[in-house]
Amino acid sequence: MTMFRVSTIAALLACSTLVAQDSRNMILATSRSGVVELINPSTLETVGRIHFDLGPGSAGLNGVSASADGSLLYIDGPIPTEPQGCCSLYSMELATLQMKVAASIPGSRSRNSFVVSDGLVYLATALAHRGIPSDMRNDRLHLSPDGRWLLGVKTFRGPALDVYDVARGQVVRQLTPEGLEGDWWPTGTWSGDRFYLYAANGTGSGRLWTVSPESAQLGTGVTVAPFGQLSGCSEQSSKGIAASAGAVFIYEEFGFKVDRRNECAGRVPGGAWIVDPATGRLTRQIASDLHFSALVSDRAGSELYGLSAEGPNWELPAKLVRIDPNDGRIRQSRRLDPGFWRVAMAPLRTIPSGDVRAHGFVGIR
Repeated sequence: MTMFRVSTIAALLACSTLVAQDSRNMILATSRSGVVELINPSTLETVGRIHFDLGPGSAGLNGVSASADGSLLYIDGPIPTEPQGCCSLYSMELATLQMKVAASIPGSRSRNSFVVSDGLVYLATALAHRGIPSDMRNDRLHLSPDGRWLLGVKTFRGPALDVYDVARGQVVRQLTPEGLEGDWWPTGTWSGDRFYLYAANGTGSGRLWTVSPESAQLGTGVTVAPFGQLSGCSEQSSKGIAASAGAVFIYEEFGFKVDRRNECAGRVPGGAWIVDPATGRLTRQIASDLHFSALVSDRAGSELYGLSAEGPNWELPAKLVRIDPNDGRIRQSRRLDPGFWRVAMAPLRTIPSGDVRAHGFVGIR
């Protein structure tokens, strides 16, 4: 059975390589107002714009990913029977723009049929013969670049890291950080064959672990100094991590419910920090005038892109930037319309050009 799994995975990876040769990497930018923009990552120019007819009071669009073969988009949108509710998962064929409901709300059984990892969506049965184990279904999942390992960052009853061996089809270990007291909120990212797990608490303190799939334990990690501190302003915030060109970046996430600018009169420092994974030392701050809701790397791990929420409630035009990961310089920048945005990076086989409209969207007016 193990040899069968290895052969199957090798075939899938070979197929993915062939697909990639026929695909084009794009930035997928989703507006809650009902638009998905397909953006050229080299120029930041919009190539195609897909419109969705949403009814009044709709929950709107709340995220987009692409299928692993680049033929479909997956969109989080209003529940068909309750348009003000969020969110059902829809799939859309890029060749026809035809949509259908793929799964119900997060946590439902139908959602367990899919694995969403860093902007790509996989069928769970393609990674695990019996689907993803039930104790990983609430994890934030990250598939390794070679497709061999699926790591699950566990927040509930965590933090912890589940290590799933795709070839063997089982969880081989659960890694738990040592020496943590109180509440900690973890996040993680792959960089080559290493996974970086970062956790922060309500006092601004952070820990960072460098993990390989064979790691037998996490230990205490390295201490990361607080950043973005401001006198008289709460330290409670959400943190993110990204990796590109061998560098690791940590940053405060803005534009969500826990946005300190709502309580601190907009005075909260922005930007991101390059951190030394071996020591935890913050070596350089970049883009200090931007307030990132997301930092994402391209599929090759050589380019870095940032989405900046220019106002705490997205009332100002958002800013999309292309960043040199080696020195933090902003290479290119453009504005997006005001409103809540999500971004992802994915290779697409078909790219609609110009302004087009989705067909068969459920829950519209």
